[in-house]
Amino acid sequence: MKKLTFLAGAALVCALVCPGCSGDGFDEMNGTPDAGNPDTPAVEGGIRTLTVGMAQFGAPGTRASFGDESDGKLPVFWDGNDRIVAYETAGEYTVGHAYRLVGAGGSASGTFSYDGGQTAPASVAEIYYPEALAASGFAVPAEQTYTPGSFDPAAHVMRASVSDPGAPIAFESLVSVACLRLTGSGEKVTSVRLDLTPSGGQAKRYTLACPGDGVELSATPTAFYIVVEGSETPCDAAFTVAVGGTETMVQKTTAAKTFAASTVVRLPVVAYAKNLYQVLDYWPNDTAPEGIVFSVSNGGLNGVILSHQEQTGNWGPNKSEKNDGVTLMREEPEDGLAVTQQLIGLRKDVADFAATYPGFEWVLNTKNASDANGVWYVPTRPELRELYLVMCGMDPAAHSEWKATADNVALEGYNSSDAVAARQSFKTKLDAISDSNPLVLTGRLYSCYENGGGDSVWSIQLDQGMYRVMTKSGGQYCRIRPVRRF
Repeated sequence: MKKLTFLAGAALVCALVCPGCSGDGFDEMNGTPDAGNPDTPAVEGGIRTLTVGMAQFGAPGTRASFGDESDGKLPVFWDGNDRIVAYETAGEYTVGHAYRLVGAGGSASGTFSYDGGQTAPASVAEIYYPEALAASGFAVPAEQTYTPGSFDPAAHVMRASVSDPGAPIAFESLVSVACLRLTGSGEKVTSVRLDLTPSGGQAKRYTLACPGDGVELSATPTAFYIVVEGSETPCDAAFTVAVGGTETMVQKTTAAKTFAASTVVRLPVVAYAKNLYQVLDYWPNDTAPEGIVFSVSNGGLNGVILSHQEQTGNWGPNKSEKNDGVTLMREEPEDGLAVTQQLIGLRKDVADFAATYPGFEWVLNTKNASDANGVWYVPTRPELRELYLVMCGMDPAAHSEWKATADNVALEGYNSSDAVAARQSFKTKLDAISDSNPLVLTGRLYSCYENGGGDSVWSIQLDQGMYRVMTKSGGQYCRIRPVRRF
């Protein structure tokens, strides 16, 4: 608990705290009061003046700041715009009494003057900071502003319960602070978004806006602090970083973390790197790509990649895999990874596996390095549909009428000049990857979904814009080009 203790007689008290980044929680201010706080405010006509004192920075028995990685210190000062709000009844925000700091602030003590429109209160049950959040019931704001070396003070919600106005009043912080630290090479961060998702609960989103053209990154870590609602419930955290106004990076916690009130939760220092993907991006990067992204989700954090390599040969024997142990075959919603792993697990140890299932054997031993639970797999019909639309420069969401069950029904517009040019551009980009197998635009790409009889599988005919049900013994015309999720 963050405790800021003030001696103010029958007074309301509050403090603005600007901590650094630390993992040991908010500080306590329980030392000798500042000499500038001698008076108990008069109560005639209500409490109209509040003289607030804090222990001097660095006084014995106190800590006026957090220690960061270098054990640096940040003093606690009032700000010239500080306003506090007092309530005569706890838990009710209908009638609040505002007080404003007298003077410009900048010191560890200050006087607050009654600034409300009603009669000043004669008693107080609880007080809050900041007054600006009274209309929201002191909810932590979802939109915050970057503050160098600290968090947005306007987001720091504190509360004090007043049982004995004549005794020192201790504030407790109701928030936690999440800290992302980034290094870089001149990139300018324009915003940082934090998504906190508790197990089985509703996700909360907070966004930190950076002023001007952004905060420039360097070899020295820059800390971005975001105030969040304090809670004892562990949450998964994902920071989304925008550079130049475009979200390009996500840093996620590897395990759920607790953002308890009065604590700071730090992620390790990380180097800025673009890792949010868009359709047609190389994956995993432009330097050593293994394929092209054709589907994205979660803003580009996740998606599906088409391999730059393929294998030809019979899909498999002309029999029903569904009826011969591959129970996941022809199940919907289609899951190509599960089907591929199950078929490989059942067939990989037979003597003629490579000859009978050349595509699956290649996926196992070449793409997945002999790992039967590897990540590359034979695509589903919906994945081939989305891939083909992207290849044609079309929006998959705008062509929901094109169904995987429409055998030999061409996609409208597949042969337009724009679609043909887009497919050629896609091929050129994919073929440019080192060790690629050229993409044959007059051929077919096969899925992992067999037809009802079991002797054929569904495929996409690239130059005719249609689904085709083709025999499994397609030989050189049967092309398996695997995909993987990220």
